[in-house]
Amino acid sequence: MICPSCGADNEQAAEVCFTCRAVLAALTQGSIVGGRFEILSPLGRGGMGAVYRAHDRVLDETVALKILRAEAASAAEMARRFRSEIKLARRVAHPHVCRIYEYGEDGPRQYISMELVEGTNLKEVLRRRGSLPAAEAFDVAIQVAEGLEAIHRVGIVHRDLKTPNVMLDPHGTARVMDFGIAKKVAGRGTPAPSGSYVVGSPEYMSPEQARGQPVDSRSDLYALGIVVFELFTGRVPFRGDTPVATLLMHLETAPPLDGPEAAAIPLPVRAVLRKALAKDPAARYGSAAEMAQALRAARDGSLGLAEAHPRWKNGRRRGPWLAIAGAIAVTLLALEAWDRWAAPAPSPEPLLPPETPAVSLSPPPPARPASEAPRSPGPPSPSARGTRTPAPSPASAEAPPAPSLAPSPPPAAATSPAPGPASSSPPAAPTPTATASPTPEPDGALAVQATPWAEVSIDNRPFGPTPLRLALRPGPHDVVLTHPDFKPWRRKVTILPGRTFALGVNLPSEGVRRR
Repeated sequence: MICPSCGADNEQAAEVCFTCRAVLAALTQGSIVGGRFEILSPLGRGGMGAVYRAHDRVLDETVALKILRAEAASAAEMARRFRSEIKLARRVAHPHVCRIYEYGEDGPRQYISMELVEGTNLKEVLRRRGSLPAAEAFDVAIQVAEGLEAIHRVGIVHRDLKTPNVMLDPHGTARVMDFGIAKKVAGRGTPAPSGSYVVGSPEYMSPEQARGQPVDSRSDLYALGIVVFELFTGRVPFRGDTPVATLLMHLETAPPLDGPEAAAIPLPVRAVLRKALAKDPAARYGSAAEMAQALRAARDGSLGLAEAHPRWKNGRRRGPWLAIAGAIAVTLLALEAWDRWAAPAPSPEPLLPPETPAVSLSPPPPARPASEAPRSPGPPSPSARGTRTPAPSPASAEAPPAPSLAPSPPPAAATSPAPGPASSSPPAAPTPTATASPTPEPDGALAVQATPWAEVSIDNRPFGPTPLRLALRPGPHDVVLTHPDFKPWRRKVTILPGRTFALGVNLPSEGVRRR
């Protein structure tokens, strides 16, 4: 018999491949496992094994039977983790966690029997529906967070939380599934397992997990943030062309929580995700219970001001910046390799404080010919007059249009004919009126704030440290923020005429530190 896994030739009666230990006899309907479980139908297949609907002939009930892949079972590390799954997961009893029953072996096969949850996995639900209504998304997100807290409470890190591992039953109740790669917490973090198997799914991996560093429950909270993002939008926030590209996005790219990508996410939820998806585990929530409470507060409209605008707590004290830093929307900055992921210009943001005068990047007007008589000047540009615009209140959601830099055209002189005697001569032909030149498009503005601070370069020209506000010609511009402790952040922004684009970033929680 030829092994389907490695192609080795085996004896016809062999049940296991002599070379790779793969099981040669496939499970079919009616197969008996462990002398007890009758296979009824397949339910799914994952990286560590296959799951079947089975009938427990001893207890006369239907269960889910998970059977470890032969290749993984032959690896000592994977087999040990599979056996530990039952020891860990049986300690969890919660309405939002799938119950695990027992572990067994049948010759070369290793299996776990678990509660059969009738329903559909969350990934399939989102694939069909696109996203969930806000009320339903809140319910599912909070239920998953509560189930995750029950898992963490007994000392388990799930390590592979994702929408395919969350089941929704016909009543809409969420159940966290699949502890095949769960690992007991040893101290604050557990080291990544050795061997050739990748633990976790690239689209849901935390930055520390992607690096192969020790992980703890905060890594699961990062994955929960990905799941919550997916609930509201129908897609994951990070997806590259390859698994490696996806992992690099987790390491180097800020989550898309502003602009069109996040339009379907309520603002309070964005604040929760901004914390859950922090690159630094220390900047995330301390527990799943804390994140569940934040989600409830976001749903009920009671999320605290400091939580909704974390920069109010972390901003550097520099005049009134501290008072309005939280009103600046966090704008995604990406590394140069990911420019193609840059989002279109977001909706206008509040103006930054008036202490920083605008610096114009507009070209100077052409010199007036000597013969041209001087005219009354139009209103000066913001950069020319250096005056300050009163800052709006922190609750402002839209920046007022920037003043036009084009001089106002002089009013047309109104003429009326002088009274005189009637004339029989035909009326004079009207004097041709010169066509007025089109009014130049007004400039826009860019306001930049960074915590703790950063040097700002725009279109490869340095403009000094933050906070900074300056006038820019409408159109796309490359913005780079640099700090000696962090890798450069790059973002393409599109400046709109008469609008201010507010750009803000908290480098300690969203940046990538230099090694």
